[in-house]
This record gives sequence, structure tokens and C-alpha cells, in this order.
Amino acid sequence: MASDIMGLFQTPDQYQTAQNAAMQERFRQNALLTPLQQASIGYQQAGYQLGQGIGGALGGVDPQLQKITQRQQLLGMIDPSNPDSYAPAIQTALQSGDQEAAYLLRNEMMKVKQQAQEQQIGQLKTEDYLTQRGLGMQSRGLEAQAQQLIGQIKNPDGTINEQVKAQLMSFPQGQAAISQLAKVIPDLRRIGAMGAVEEDPFKIFTQDATIPKNVQSLASQYSSSLAKGLIDPEKVDAKVKELTDMTQRVQQFEQNQQTIKAQQDMMNSFKSQGMQNSQQYLALAQSNNALAKQQTDFNQQMKLDEFNRKKEEAANKPLRADLAKDEEADYAKASEARNLAIEANNYVTSIKRGDIKFGLKDRATLAIMGAAGSNNPDVIARNDFERFKTRLVNESLRLNKGTQTEGDAQRSIKELQSAESAVDAAKSINTLAELNARKVSDAKTSIERRRINANAKLPEVPIETLKFEPHTFTQRDVDSFLKNPKYPSGSIFVDPQGVRRVKP
Repeated sequence: MASDIMGLFQTPDQYQTAQNAAMQERFRQNALLTPLQQASIGYQQAGYQLGQGIGGALGGVDPQLQKITQRQQLLGMIDPSNPDSYAPAIQTALQSGDQEAAYLLRNEMMKVKQQAQEQQIGQLKTEDYLTQRGLGMQSRGLEAQAQQLIGQIKNPDGTINEQVKAQLMSFPQGQAAISQLAKVIPDLRRIGAMGAVEEDPFKIFTQDATIPKNVQSLASQYSSSLAKGLIDPEKVDAKVKELTDMTQRVQQFEQNQQTIKAQQDMMNSFKSQGMQNSQQYLALAQSNNALAKQQTDFNQQMKLDEFNRKKEEAANKPLRADLAKDEEADYAKASEARNLAIEANNYVTSIKRGDIKFGLKDRATLAIMGAAGSNNPDVIARNDFERFKTRLVNESLRLNKGTQTEGDAQRSIKELQSAESAVDAAKSINTLAELNARKVSDAKTSIERRRINANAKLPEVPIETLKFEPHTFTQRDVDSFLKNPKYPSGSIFVDPQGVRRVKP
């Protein structure tokens, strides 16, 4: 316990000793240092102690001694290692009117709590480190086990080894390995690289004579599509459940039909006996009506299921070879245009910052230094820019050839080739960057329009369009941008020095 608490909660013996010492010191100071007066000190002390004893015998209590005794009792209520044990002692001190003791006990409780929390945090950090280390080692071991098992998942005849599959599905690394394998199965099927014949999950429907014909027909379609890689392996279970539910509905439909026929025969018998108003006849009529409603609902559901299946098949069917080739070309064009536009936009900022030198004098100096094989950063930057400028011109002409933007590209290229100043070069490169960014959007639109016309679903990985922050090249451009209502407050733009700013 802290020293201030120990000082406060002294024992009665300590208090009495301190009182005696204080009294003796007081007597020594007040007495004259003569032998007689020195001797009187002993008498006075004895008289004080006698008075204390007489006072106690007469029922008098020293208030301070009483407080010390109470505080000793408070100490007995406290376990220094348990912060919660302080609360009852603090409550008792408050009830007895000892505010000072309650205050110090509260402070000590907070210290003990803080120490306990710090100790716990330190312990948790150690445990967390050890746990993370152990988990990392365990994870690496499980990943190795998953890779080993994934190689054993197929039997020699091409069927799935259910025991190995169950092992893999029992831990996350195994599930991830199966998922990764499932992703490449469609591509392996398409190129005929699956090896042995794979287990067909739909054969239980095609080979069972008790399965309704329409379910068998649909199962055969699914089986064929799976073999061609047109069904996502992760959706096979859903397809199997669909066929199972469909089988149950059809079988229930047939049972209902038989029940309706039997009840109708019985009702005809009742009619022939003139018992149309009997309770049995009415009950049969109600049952028939309920079954007829079920049949109607079933037929509607079957039609809806068939519509959804055809819609899904149409959406998931692969594009025709010619359309797929055009789509691949659009993806390639979008990728090339994106990279070219981003690099051009970066060069615009570099030029505005002064990273590339312009002007006849600078260019002449850099040309001489370059011819001498100088490694000066300005020479390297200028040479890199010249190479990029050549590539930008060639690629921009190719990407925009035969399109509405071809004329704009040619004009910007002429401006770039004749540019003598940094501003002129930056402006023309910025225009080419925006034109190539537009080609990315055009490719995205072309792919989506082609798929919509072919009744195919949109690509799972769409092309991301580009939108650059507006560039300004002169103070007039800045003033015009700030006044333009097209750009609201908070819009970001790049100033003539290449610094990003926010419109106030």
C-alpha cells in the first residue's frame, strides 16, 4: 500500500508513542534547563500519562485515538491486491464522517486498478503475440495440408473422393483450396484438360426411372452445360436442389390428380344416390376445390420457373465467337487507352511543375549535354519526355483512328509537335489524355451494348472509366474555373504550378 496511506492509518501504539514524544519535547522546551526543572519533566510526563489513564478509566476517549482505531478497522476490510475490496471500506469511512480516509482510500483504489489494468494489458499483449505466432505456424501447416489433400481429391476413375473432400471442407484453408480449384474447372473443361471423366451430379435425375420426364430433360441440359463449363461449379448444388424441389412438386401434382379423380368418382356415386347435400359430399367438394387451387398454383409456378430458367440460360450463354473476339478487342483497347491517358496526365503535372525544361535556350543546352552523354537529371527527364511524346502520338492516332475523335487527336498532336513553351505542350498533352480517357468509356459502352443486344448478362468485371481533375494553365484559366458554375464549391483542380487546389 502507498506510503501516504500507511502514514494516515497508523496503529494506536504508534499514535501513543508519538503523543508521548511530542509531549516530552514540549515539556523540554517550556522547562528551564536547571536540574530541578529537568527533573520536573519526568513528573509532568508521568502526570500526563496518569491523566490519560484516569481519563480512560472515567470513560473519556481521545477522538484522534478513536479515529485511528476506526481506520485500523478499515484496513482490515481491504485486500491490497483486489481493487473491488476498497469500495466497502470507502463506504464505511463516509458513513463515519472520515472524509479524509475515504478520499485517500479512493486514490489508492484507482492506483491499484491502474496497476492491475497495466498488468493485464501486458499479459494480453504477450498472449496475443504468442497466439498470433502460433496461429501463423498453424495456418501455414494447414495450407500445406490443404495443398496435399487437393491433389488426392479425385479417384483414379475421375470421381470425387468424398473422404478427402470432407477433410478439406473441415477447415478454412481446405475450403479455400477447393474454391480455387472450382474456379479453374470451367476453363479446364473448355480446353478439354480435365483428364478422367468427372462425376456428374445430375445423373441421379437422368438415370432414375421414377423421376418425371420434364425433370429428366432439364437435368440432361444441366449435365451437358456442366460438361461444357457453362455452369459455375459453385452453383451446382443450387441446381441439384432446384431439380429435387421440382421433382417433389411434380410428384405431389400427380398424387393430387389421383386424389381428385378418386374423390370425383365418389362424388358421382353420391349424386347417383341423391346424396348431394350430405356432409360427406360437401367435404369432398371442399377438398376437391382446395386441390384444384393447388394445381393452379403449381401450374403457375412451373411456368414461372421455366421462364426464369430460360432467362438465366440466355443470360449465361457464352457470346458468339465473333462477338467474343470484338469484346476482347474492346478490353485491350480500354487497357491501352487507360494506361496512356494516366501517363499523359502525369506528364501534364510534371511539365507544370517545371520538371521538364522548355524554350530554345534550354533545349539547345540539354541537346549538347545529351550528345556528350551527360547523366544530368534535366537531360534524362527531357529524353524520357521525347520518347513518351513519340509513343503518345503514335498510340493516340491508332486508338482514335476511324472514330469521331480522330480529328481532335490529329489537331492536338500537331499542337504538341509545334509546342515551344511548357504551357502549349501541357495543354496539348492534356487534350490527348482526355481523348484517351474517353476511349475507355467508349469501350465500356461498346461491350455493354453488345451484350444487351445478344441478350447476355453484363460482364462480371466491368471497365472502370477515367475522370481526371481539371487542369488550369494560366491565371485566366484559374479565374474562369472559379467563376464556372459547372464546378461547385469544394471541387478540386490543378493550378498552373501543378498544385492541387480546392475551389472555395
